[in-house]
Amino acid sequence: MKIGDSLELKIDDIGSGGEGIAHREEYTVFVPFALPAETIRAKITYVKRNLAYGVMTHILEESPERVTPVCPIYYRCGGCDLMHLNYEAQLQSKRQNLIHILRKNCGYTGEVMPMVASPDPFHYRNKIQLPFGRKDGKTVLGFYKPGSHILVPLTKCLLHGEWATKLIRIVTDFADKYKISVYDEASQKGLLRHLVARFLDGTIMVTLVINGRQLPQAEKLVSALRAEFNNSSLYLSINTKRTNVILGNQLVPVYAPKQTVRVQGIEVEINPMSFFQVNDAVRDLIYSATIAAIAPDTKSIVIDAYSGVGLLGAILAKKGAQIYNIEIVPEAVRDANKLYRTNGLSAVNLCADAAKALPELIPQFADSVDYLSVILDPPRKGCDPAVLRALTSHPVSKLIYISCNPATLSRDLALLQPAYDIQSITPYDMFPNTRHVECVVLMSRAKE
Repeated sequence: MKIGDSLELKIDDIGSGGEGIAHREEYTVFVPFALPAETIRAKITYVKRNLAYGVMTHILEESPERVTPVCPIYYRCGGCDLMHLNYEAQLQSKRQNLIHILRKNCGYTGEVMPMVASPDPFHYRNKIQLPFGRKDGKTVLGFYKPGSHILVPLTKCLLHGEWATKLIRIVTDFADKYKISVYDEASQKGLLRHLVARFLDGTIMVTLVINGRQLPQAEKLVSALRAEFNNSSLYLSINTKRTNVILGNQLVPVYAPKQTVRVQGIEVEINPMSFFQVNDAVRDLIYSATIAAIAPDTKSIVIDAYSGVGLLGAILAKKGAQIYNIEIVPEAVRDANKLYRTNGLSAVNLCADAAKALPELIPQFADSVDYLSVILDPPRKGCDPAVLRALTSHPVSKLIYISCNPATLSRDLALLQPAYDIQSITPYDMFPNTRHVECVVLMSRAKE
């Protein structure tokens, strides 16, 4: 097999990246947008050892689960991976990939619950993050074509609500009307780099990432936002470095009224740096499952080791639990302190690295370990080994691991399993039409 070959392939599986998988002689061939049970023709674009990648050129036998994507730029955009697969089959495929990863990486052969579907597979994202570009003399926003920095312009995204369509129009019209330049990676000149926005409970926070210190005519953009949205704010993120990191280190408020949302009875003041899961409905399902697992009362002690602004802990505190939040970002801890004051709740909010704080904190509850639960919701890289060592050295009554990355989840479970029994593993479709999956693992201290 060599680059340029045109091959007829029978697709027999789907990978964790959403690509179809075929086997030809000693080669495993990955073909984006191909589906199991399809016969296709593909042009080979990459070969190394026993792996190859191809581009599908024809579908000779089509899967009954294939659907026509409702997005006109789906095959070019790169924002979604699975829109060509019907939604029920998406759920099954992602669950099977999770099962495969768990078996391979940590030897787990127990049950994996059916994936919990998103109430709406479209219009679910509450956050948008788009680079600026220029096309035909106009300012555009879009996504980069997969594996490139070629911008695919868009005016709407079906994963977001109508709010995003309005926002894209407002911002690009503003840039064109006032002749605001767009950043060019090659020359490092131009002002507008990225549009980042969050829409929660009718409240929109807009952040423009700029290659400079100020935005000309910023008050005009504020007026346009306020005319379209009842509750809006505008911030500037200063990023003058040559980097792929989107946000800069300095956040400048242009128009920043107090903005709050309510989540499961908790009032939360939000800002552009606040962390929220992108799918409100699925977030609430995960929180409800976590609360049910802990069954909080006045005896409950809960440590949230990656707590963000402390929202989940606040919901548990309202039900009587004693809460210890650990968060490394100082701004998030300040927001957490404010959140608990606003809601008349109490908690210990520690500004610390979980890898250092958790090993010191858990032993303090040796006399009440039967009432101690720990929540882990780490970033994609998973838990620091020191966190896992603390949990295995001093096993707690209940351990809830919320993960957005099956690979690091399975790695960490392999280290936790000797000290814990897995009660359930439930995948949630936090990210419909993409390859990503959220997972909640409920564990209890292993029986001696």
